Order: sequence, then structure tokens, then C-alpha cells
Amino acid sequence: MAEKKKLNPVDLAGIGNLLKYLVAADNITCEERDRIMLRIAKENDLTGYLVLGFAGYGQSKDEVLKCAAQRNASVSQEKEQTESYTSLTEIARAHSEDASGYVIQSWLRSGNTLAFLNLWEKEHNPDYSEAGYMELLEKKKAASFTLTPKLWIERTKAIGIISKQGKSGGTFAHPMIACEFAAWLAPEFKMLLLELSLNRGQLR
Repeated sequence: MAEKKKLNPVDLAGIGNLLKYLVAADNITCEERDRIMLRIAKENDLTGYLVLGFAGYGQSKDEVLKCAAQRNASVSQEKEQTESYTSLTEIARAHSEDASGYVIQSWLRSGNTLAFLNLWEKEHNPDYSEAGYMELLEKKKAASFTLTPKLWIERTKAIGIISKQGKSGGTFAHPMIACEFAAWLAPEFKMLLLELSLNRGQLR
């Protein structure tokens, strides 16, 4: 008979997350969760990880609910951004169907673009890292350096631009930033924005 494969810490983390959902939904108590975790950990020689509260062991109901609320808020924010943000990928694809990613990277190479993004993030993002912005400005001086949307987001904690993977993925941006991108890409669009701005009184 083949020996039963033991679980590893990653497996225990997955089980712990599942049990968190059950605690939050009142399907089991925190005490029941801890007994289940402890039994599984002992059977797989992983009790040492529980000492550090690994995988939620020992968390109170309030702590579990707080984690669940933070996770739900994060998911809700991402969904809201995806629904309200404009796809830069689609705008770029209309300009260059075969190289939309390169078009966006070219836009990010502009010092004026980064200065605009820096101003937007400082105005709208309390967690924005201007130090990350300064770091990228310095790195941008090297001809071999390529600034991608993902790198911009990671280094500055930006929220004005989001990057999504998958079939419906791409680079999305707040409408104000999307307008800046479109104006950079198409002078005709920039002219339209200026005309609307200067003649806004006539439109009322």
C-alpha cells in the first residue's frame, strides 16, 4: 500500500483560508477551526507553523471578519475600477493593432506623461509612493530601461492605472488619465478636448 502523501505548509494555508470562510459564515466556531487545524497539522508534522498563527490558527471571530471585510473591499474596488476605467489597450489597438503594448510603453517613456501621472496620484491616492516615482525617473535615463504599466503600479502603488491578465485583460486607466493618453496619441482628440474646454459656456 502506497504511503499517504503529507501536506505541506502551502496546503495548510489553503485549508486555513477555507476554514476562515466557514468561520465568517458561522458554519463553524473559532474553537472548532483550531481543533481541525491542530489535528491536520499534527498528522502532517506541521505543528511548528501554528505557533506563529500560520493560516489563521488562533484568530478571533472579530479578526476573521475584519480580514473578510478587507478582502471584500479589495475585490469590490477592483471590480469598480474595471467597470469605470477606460481600456488604454483598446485605444492603443485602434492606433496600432499589432503593437498596443508598445504604444502604451512609448507613452510611459515621456517625462510629461510621468509628471502628469505623478500629479494625479498625489491628488487621488493617499498610499502613493512619490519615492517610487523618483526612482523610476532615474532609471528611465538608461536607454535600455523599459517602463511598463505593471512596473509603474508596483513601484509607486498607483491606482490610476490597473493592469489585468487574461482574455479580457489589458491596461485600464481612470477616465482623466485615459483622456491624457488619447490626447498624446491623437492630436485631433487633443484639439477636441481644448475646444470643449474653451467653449464649455456655449454648451450650456
